[in-house]
Amino acid sequence: MDDSTPEPPEVRAREHRPPLAVRVVVVTAAAFAIWQVVGLVDALFPGEEVSPLNHTVNAVTAFVLALPMVWLARRHLDRRPWRGLRLTADRDGWRSFLVGAASWALPGVAGIALCVAMGWSAFGPPASGAQGMAGLLLLPVLVLLFEAVPEELIFRGYLFRNLNAAMGAWLAVAVQAVLFALWGSGIWVVDGGWAVLAERLPLFLGMGVVLGCLRVLTGSVWACVGFHLVFQTVAQALLNGRYLEVVGADTLTAVAFLLPFVLGVPTAILLTRTTGRWSERIPDPA
Repeated sequence: MDDSTPEPPEVRAREHRPPLAVRVVVVTAAAFAIWQVVGLVDALFPGEEVSPLNHTVNAVTAFVLALPMVWLARRHLDRRPWRGLRLTADRDGWRSFLVGAASWALPGVAGIALCVAMGWSAFGPPASGAQGMAGLLLLPVLVLLFEAVPEELIFRGYLFRNLNAAMGAWLAVAVQAVLFALWGSGIWVVDGGWAVLAERLPLFLGMGVVLGCLRVLTGSVWACVGFHLVFQTVAQALLNGRYLEVVGADTLTAVAFLLPFVLGVPTAILLTRTTGRWSERIPDPA
């Protein structure tokens, strides 16, 4: 086919899509709206702030809204195949998932062990007994549905994929981290007022940077899902008081939960034996 031959209509249709900024804003705003819907649904269940029923309903609501939203955005805004998001079920995906999980677990467990060995923190069974232990077994599933898969699919999946097609990976990591910080902080500000901004903005920004780096190192969203899943499961199990009784929670937070965000990326580099392609733009072919 020479240069004068017109492209088929279906090819022209795939290439005719909104600008990058429009796609990014639409999906970020849709993600914010979804979590506001989750909050409205949660308000229908009065009583305990985060009961097992609330947590389950929140997780299912977020999951069943976020996945179709990304699918629709990928199909109608990007006009690109789903597999380009790198969240497909295959052997490489499982390997990346385990790398991400280990990138939090190895330094995190070491930090927890240090706190316990030094006598800074201690753990005991929950006051609720068997009910608390049953909730602990269900917790990883709820974290996966509520936070790990939806958030990573949106930010390290859809948004990073679009950004990395237009800019180098290091800049895509920075931009998606800022979007993640604005999104997460905005949700907390709506719920708790502006006083929470100083605490939540750096937390979400740092988390977005680390997860974005894992996305570059492994080339897969599954690594981010694994890191996110282990982090949130351990954090909620140890710090919310429902699943385990914890003494010295502040020290535990300052030591054990800081180490994975400092050492998580170096751990992933050791496990993957790669330093990533930080300056490269990765095309997103139609």
